[in-house]
Amino acid sequence: MIDGRPLALLAVLGLAGTVRAQQPPDVAKLRDELMALERASWEHLKTRDRVAMRRYLADDGLLIFSDGTRYDKREILDYIPNYRLDSYEIEPTYAVRMISPTVATLLYRITSRGAARLGRTTTDKVLASSLYVRRDGKWWSVLYQETPLK
Repeated sequence: MIDGRPLALLAVLGLAGTVRAQQPPDVAKLRDELMALERASWEHLKTRDRVAMRRYLADDGLLIFSDGTRYDKREILDYIPNYRLDSYEIEPTYAVRMISPTVATLLYRITSRGAARLGRTTTDKVLASSLYVRRDGKWWSVLYQETPLK
């Protein structure tokens, strides 16, 4: 009869290696990394930098604004030259929610002021959520959604 102890020990060691390899990333570090990407995207909008925005948004990205308008990546890149973002302020109380090691949602409140071409300048205060996915080692924005705050 074969003694099962060495086999059991190998199984436990293998399981321990699996658990260690799947430990969650540092959430605070991830929160700061994603917020840096988010702030950069607002700067891209402010400076109308379509090239940088193209590198930020996933090809399957979707943006849904507080007024209900929806843009895919191509549509938002076409819209950027026709929008003037005067200012924005992100509240310091933002959070990240890990969905998986490669999917995370960033939640924050932002007040922005700007206008579409030939439109009136408006100030919008919203609760924003951005869904990011990690593909080939890079975080991509795949979904941005706003809910108006009063």
